Amino acid sequence: MRKTKTRTDSGQWSVSRRGFFKGALAGAGLLSVGSYEAVAQMVGGSSVRGWGVPPGLVQISGNENALGPSPRAVEAILGLVYNINRYGQNPDLLGQLARRHDVPVVEWSDSPFAPVKDPWISVGAGSSDLLYAIGHTYLKEGVESIEITPGFQFVRRMADQFGAKAVGVPVLDGFKPDLNGMRNAITDRTGFMVVTTPGNPSGHLTPMSELKSFIESIPSRIMVLVDEAYVDFAENEADRVGAAPLIKDHPNVIVIRTFSKIFGMAGMRVGYAMAQPEVIRTINAHKANTLTMLSTHAASAALEDHEHTRRSREMVLNGKRYFYDQLKAMGVEYLPSESSFVMINTKADSDDIVNKLREEYNVLVGNARARWGIQGWLRVTAGLPEENEAFISALKKVLVSS
Repeated sequence: MRKTKTRTDSGQWSVSRRGFFKGALAGAGLLSVGSYEAVAQMVGGSSVRGWGVPPGLVQISGNENALGPSPRAVEAILGLVYNINRYGQNPDLLGQLARRHDVPVVEWSDSPFAPVKDPWISVGAGSSDLLYAIGHTYLKEGVESIEITPGFQFVRRMADQFGAKAVGVPVLDGFKPDLNGMRNAITDRTGFMVVTTPGNPSGHLTPMSELKSFIESIPSRIMVLVDEAYVDFAENEADRVGAAPLIKDHPNVIVIRTFSKIFGMAGMRVGYAMAQPEVIRTINAHKANTLTMLSTHAASAALEDHEHTRRSREMVLNGKRYFYDQLKAMGVEYLPSESSFVMINTKADSDDIVNKLREEYNVLVGNARARWGIQGWLRVTAGLPEENEAFISALKKVLVSS
């Protein structure tokens, strides 16, 4: 087998792991077996790192899946590489998603440009694509949009862009969302609300019973966006069902999910929204046709790879438990999370801690002060065991020196 080589800083040539992986796929067909062990052998090594980053770098800052994408998704992409001269998308994806969430099944037509009749699901180039379309639809000038702060705040930024007024409701103690506060903030101009569960950056999961009661207690003229980017990481299987069952009886509810997190496909840009057909048709009217053949086939394959999903959830759950044990022993405050990350209170200068972790130990974590103005806090993604251990080891040293 011919090995692909790359030039090192010293001028020497070494085997590229990416090149070896590509060659192994083409020459040996190992990935077609769907073997995690085979994949691990091809990309393994002693370097502390997750998939997709340089050796030695611990990147646990962006809530990406360190386990990488599903091998089935990678295989689907490679199998279609020579078809990218054609338009197209996977016609099975809508049906797969509909069956996954128990909503009416509507398939795509063979034409990538034909509209879907009576759709309950819209698939976009990442949830950001759909959020922009939703913003164009509902965040009109003079409309008020309510959401918890600190939060993801993508919709808040869109409200400013489209001339709507963003209304923030502060979290309660423990960073819990204040649904009563959101309800009390409603005015005659309120037309949109956002509930993120699990929350970002809190990781707090809102039980569906509470969410359902909240939705039924507010005027039905108000659209409610339920952002479930991280709900697949919830420990309880019942919680992972999410809010999709609510859309059948509530025409003012939109549920949005992504393939970027548990499916490990952040770079492929695939997300989807679920709502009643009239709402989905309106969203589709404001959405660009930016889906690709590769991304939709990869998403379809990832949905069928239940082993990868299980392993990703297990990796995150074990990582969070490790964080909890270590932080508790260190006397460091943290927020238990139902997401893929943990908020940690260093009670020190966030910028200083983040910079030292990066510059002295090559560990990248999220800076909650820079993102949300929360001094002292870090948001840390649960990664591979060796990444988690490298972070804790570095944090201990940094806290002693700060």
